[in-house]
Amino acid sequence: MIDFNKIYIFMTIVKERSFSKASTTLGLSQPAVTLQIKKLEEALQTTLLVRRKNGIVLTKEGDRFYKLCMKFEGAMFRFKEEAHRIKDEKFKISVATNLLIAHAILPFMLDKICDVINSDLDVKIADTNNDLVSSLIDKRCDIIMTQERLYNEQLIFKKLFEYDIILVSNMVANQKITPAKLGEFNFITDRTKSFLKGYFEQFGVNYEELRTIYRLDGAVATKYAMLNNKAKEYVAFLPRFLIRQAIADGLLFPIDIEGVKIIRPVFIAGLRENEHILDKVSKISINL
Repeated sequence: MIDFNKIYIFMTIVKERSFSKASTTLGLSQPAVTLQIKKLEEALQTTLLVRRKNGIVLTKEGDRFYKLCMKFEGAMFRFKEEAHRIKDEKFKISVATNLLIAHAILPFMLDKICDVINSDLDVKIADTNNDLVSSLIDKRCDIIMTQERLYNEQLIFKKLFEYDIILVSNMVANQKITPAKLGEFNFITDRTKSFLKGYFEQFGVNYEELRTIYRLDGAVATKYAMLNNKAKEYVAFLPRFLIRQAIADGLLFPIDIEGVKIIRPVFIAGLRENEHILDKVSKISINL
């Protein structure tokens, strides 16, 4: 009989390109991993993997089987999670989101979300918007929180709130500039804020051509880079709520850009079967 564990072990070996690396990832001994693959091949009556000095190679049948496994990978993991929940009286609601929301926004909302849905919460972090959507479609999470209104006919989106993004300096106070002056600054940029490129096109500014000294992943990392590097003046676009205390303490200084007001929404989304959860969470008020 082909069970989920054998399939999971097989997929891990393919992804790691090695029996030994897969055994480490799975927390199993290498002989145990080898035995499970042998049983899987016996069940299918074919050879799936061939070992080479530089890793493993899929046979023709192995490649076909791997593609078949990929088609139901999400459902398989969801099944395993749901099976483990059966004995629990209270199910956990799984929320997938990005690093900024997980670190800087969700902490303000955890108790409120748990109260309105009457459930515990399991938070997962995804790298990209595509990962978030895939998590929903594959049912590896119940809802997602994102700053983008992603267009997918299978999903329902509801806006939670909005926040503003401002330009700040790490050294110089009370600056007022025009958008054209942005090219004169040394930037620490957040590579996840790709939307800024489209925003500044209306002012004739190419955001990607600004003088970027450091490029980091996420607003939290950008904030701490601004606070801890003082060799020269740096500027960065950051959510106001994330740096409100640093501004109050005189550690960062807002720059007034003529005609510029950047507002970002935060959405919650899910499949139609979870619309009742979305309705409850979307009514939560938050004061960042």
